[in-house]
Amino acid sequence: MKQIDRDALKEWEALKQSIYNDTPIDETMSPAQIEKHRLYLEAHPIEWMKFFFPKYAKYPFAPFQKRAIHRIINNPEWYEVLSWSRSLAKSTITMFAVLYLTLTGRKSTVILASATEKAAARLLAPYRANLESNRRIIQYYGEQMSVGEWAELEFRTRQGVAFYGVGAGNAPRGARNEAIRPDVLLVDDFDTDEDCRNPDVLNNKWDWWEHALYPTRDPSGSLLVIFCGNIIAEDCCIVRAGAMADHHDIVNIRDAEGRSTWPEKNTEELIDRALSKISTQAQQAEYFNN
Repeated sequence: MKQIDRDALKEWEALKQSIYNDTPIDETMSPAQIEKHRLYLEAHPIEWMKFFFPKYAKYPFAPFQKRAIHRIINNPEWYEVLSWSRSLAKSTITMFAVLYLTLTGRKSTVILASATEKAAARLLAPYRANLESNRRIIQYYGEQMSVGEWAELEFRTRQGVAFYGVGAGNAPRGARNEAIRPDVLLVDDFDTDEDCRNPDVLNNKWDWWEHALYPTRDPSGSLLVIFCGNIIAEDCCIVRAGAMADHHDIVNIRDAEGRSTWPEKNTEELIDRALSKISTQAQQAEYFNN
């Protein structure tokens, strides 16, 4: 095994151990108590997310995050674009919502696309790690890991939920989960600065989304589409997706009055410090969707 592979394995094991340590369970609960609590949590999605993901949900949810969660989980056929500033947890909130939908049986086949396969694997890692090592998920929903079907770009839970990762331009892997076509398409970190400077590359990338990935859906079934990304150019895939979406949610690090949009996490002093170390152009692109 090469050193880079050993390092990656070490990081993977550390991630799983961290999730395991951060999800203590009450082993005295009876099956009836677990079932009663599970039903309560499923009826209160924000509490569900706080309970199952304490490692990630360290700060109170901001109002814009709660609104996005409710839009996503309450609309089976939905197209959402999240253009939230860096440090506003768009990928994390998306993971909460998608795992809520899959663990509760509302969705079953997820494809996550990113700029490259490596990026897709990185973004899928917390999904797989939580399904494998989150003790609360295991206690309330059973063992998830399936032997022989648990790779970084393709894994299927024991309950039959399939996850696939794909890089832009590559053929979508295993576009079916048995007889079920994808009912969740996640597109995250899809745009790159270099792509946006080349109209031909950008057009080819968008064509791949429209002609290869999106048609993996079944027109007779409901599909959830979520794009996550900042507006980094006047013309980019996020801008094009936003024009097609049922809702394009644009949230900057500060609101129109210059106040933090998530003050429980990002204080004014912390924002000032972060922004002071980069150019105005970089600030606007990464934190203000400009």
